[in-house]
Amino acid sequence: MNYAPIALIIAALGLGASIAHADDVACKSAAIGQSLSIDKAIEKAEALGYSVKKAKRSKGCWQIEGFDRNGAEIEIRIDPASGEVVRAAR
Repeated sequence: MNYAPIALIIAALGLGASIAHADDVACKSAAIGQSLSIDKAIEKAEALGYSVKKAKRSKGCWQIEGFDRNGAEIEIRIDPASGEVVRAAR
């Protein structure tokens, strides 16, 4: 029996699952008073050169939607505990 096609299908399914998981970013919760406010998250995005159109909380992160310096639409997620960008997408 030839196992190559079966192994190829299993590998493809595993790769698809890991790609979907990478898009599903969640941030750790910060202690009260230690969390980055929405205003600070917007300031952080603007300091990185983004023009902010919309900001909201999503999966524990601050989700910022807007435009980069070239006018391309962007979406970034900022961890409210650390202030770090945990995901950036165009």
